[in-house]
Amino acid sequence: MELQLYTHLDGSIVIRSSAEDVEQLAEATVEIDGDDPERIQQAIQAAHTCGFETVTLTPRQPFTDAGRRSARSAVRDLVGTDILAESETEITVKHLMDPSTVSVRQSLVQIQYAAVLLHEDATVAFVNADDAHAHVDERADRAARFVQMIAWHFSRSLISLDELDRLDVSRPDLFDYYATANRLSAVVDRAVRTARIAEKLPEPLSEEIAGDVRSAAEDARNAVDTAVAAILEDEDGVSTAHEAIKYRDDAVTAVDTLERTLFDGSRVESVPTAVALTSALDHLRRTADHGHAIAKIAVRAAIRAENLDN
Repeated sequence: MELQLYTHLDGSIVIRSSAEDVEQLAEATVEIDGDDPERIQQAIQAAHTCGFETVTLTPRQPFTDAGRRSARSAVRDLVGTDILAESETEITVKHLMDPSTVSVRQSLVQIQYAAVLLHEDATVAFVNADDAHAHVDERADRAARFVQMIAWHFSRSLISLDELDRLDVSRPDLFDYYATANRLSAVVDRAVRTARIAEKLPEPLSEEIAGDVRSAAEDARNAVDTAVAAILEDEDGVSTAHEAIKYRDDAVTAVDTLERTLFDGSRVESVPTAVALTSALDHLRRTADHGHAIAKIAVRAAIRAENLDN
């Protein structure tokens, strides 16, 4: 059979069939049962996340205007992607960005920045009982687009060695970035939920409670921010990761203390406020835990790098 010698970025030589592996990800066709807008969006996002460059949707019944609008909406959430053709019989979406121009590392920094700022905005909105709906959603959408982009490249790397070379990143590092991006996406989700709770508060928190919430939120936020820094550091990642874990422990301790005040009723004036605070504190705890999970990724990465180098 016809074979190809493929020189890989890590110095290895891989013997493969003559067909380029990237050709397997050139295009996909997905049949849609019905014209439900949500189903169309899910199909585009799922096929895109698999790593296909071109995705063509074909309906069992003709696409309506609403279905085509749904497809355009889904594409707006995907970085570097556009609709090539749309009609009643098919919708074709293509990823146009060259992987060699993409920095997965910088994309992770963008998600980190958005997630930390969003969490801070949500905390301020909560303690002040403000409506930050539009502002929070805008930041969340921005973060989601970068998460999707990293997922696209990661999925392609599972099949294509060429994808790793064009990204100029190792497979272990790309996996760490992918796992970290997913954790940051969960942090964003917790922040959005906290902002939603703020809209239901009858009045701002008392200054005493607000101060404690702000302090716990800052520790949770620092746990996430510092853990991501540990992932991105070339040296001393373990030390930075343990610093993140310390922030997480401080956040959990602060949340535990605040929760005890809810049970004894000594510092909360109304039932609606107590209910809202209970939910917000749970989101803070989960946020801190995501920081802890990212820190563990950083520790594993540092141990792997050190021993592989040796």
